[in-house]
Amino acid sequence: MKVIIYGNNMSAMGAAGVLARTGNAVYLPISSHDLDSRRISVTEPGLRGLLQSQFDSGRLRSYDPLHPPADADIHWLTLESQQYEEAAKIVADVASRHEGPLLFINQSIFGIGSTSRLNAVLGNDEHRTVVYVPDSLRGGRALESFIHPDQLVIGSDSQWAISKITAMSRVLMGPNQRIRIMTPQEAEFATLALNGMLAMRLSYINELANLADSMGIDIETVRDTIAGDTRIGKHFLNPGCGFGGEKFSDHLLLFSDFLKEKRRSSLLRTVIDINERQKETLFRKLWRHFQGNLKGCKVAIWGASYKSGTADIHNAPSLATIDACMAQGVEVRVHDPLALQNLAEHYKNAENLVLCSTPEQAADGADALLLITEWPEYGMRDFDRIVSSMRRPLLLDGRNVYDPGEMKDYGFHYDGIGRKAY
Repeated sequence: MKVIIYGNNMSAMGAAGVLARTGNAVYLPISSHDLDSRRISVTEPGLRGLLQSQFDSGRLRSYDPLHPPADADIHWLTLESQQYEEAAKIVADVASRHEGPLLFINQSIFGIGSTSRLNAVLGNDEHRTVVYVPDSLRGGRALESFIHPDQLVIGSDSQWAISKITAMSRVLMGPNQRIRIMTPQEAEFATLALNGMLAMRLSYINELANLADSMGIDIETVRDTIAGDTRIGKHFLNPGCGFGGEKFSDHLLLFSDFLKEKRRSSLLRTVIDINERQKETLFRKLWRHFQGNLKGCKVAIWGASYKSGTADIHNAPSLATIDACMAQGVEVRVHDPLALQNLAEHYKNAENLVLCSTPEQAADGADALLLITEWPEYGMRDFDRIVSSMRRPLLLDGRNVYDPGEMKDYGFHYDGIGRKAY
């Protein structure tokens, strides 16, 4: 099967790699040279190697974005939320150069009703159609989530297209996947609503944690009680110092604007604002601890990516903390297993930023240690050594990874998100 992919983001590259690996001829507007020269940022573990191997096999091929091929079994749209006009031009251009059946899979979320508008460009033809299939890739495990999504949503009014995509999904994902078939508008609505629900749960537990902080209540006992109710469950109920990620944040803003327009609702806008304030939580704790006198301090940060398993720093809570610290003349010493290169590119050799090769190097001589991203390698370190190497053993746990009593025994002054400080 011949597949042309439009886009150069993680979704485009993930789809290209998996589709090529399963024997398809895949065309991508990225070349092997782009990967070698690192002109294209590949933040997902294992993805660069997969793409390179598929280029070497000949199944994955590059094309000039200004002159894409017109003939393909599937045209795959993986553009950014603000690129609807570009998507419409692609659909119109391919339609003008290609006769007969035409299938577009749109994984871009341009807003509710956008797939129907794209189908109008094709004349709402049963056999010339755009199908909305929400992007299931998750940062940190993109390839796994593409092949084994929680569910496969197909938004289409064309039975011809639904049959083709269902058959393809059996080859890629096996026969046991959960398939949800609905109209394009329902699929777009469901995708944005799902992201909104996740964000609300995260922001709600963070609001509770902040309240618990002010009352001397341990949020963990409260969280366990809430999560123990089967009507609610435990997922996305972990207090923290905020969430990030490019697509997740973009989709929240998109749905927030839609709700405001259609319902005059500020619910999601409030959720977004809560999250932006939450990103400042660790700095506020740091500020209070040192009574506003931070000049000359050294602060160690463990974890810069927006979540573990990825090098992506888009909208990461670490950025808000680093910015606030550097504005106060603080020397910021950062360790992250994957994201240091992206952090260096973001800050362009800032004088007060030191990128460290180990967690221990970051903590050496520091006045405070801030854990921001819950990488597994931060869970068990030689904390006796780390405490002795620090100038002041303050530990601000932005993900409630550590047991407060245990950290106290090591000699830390511990403060988490809604945890009792020691």
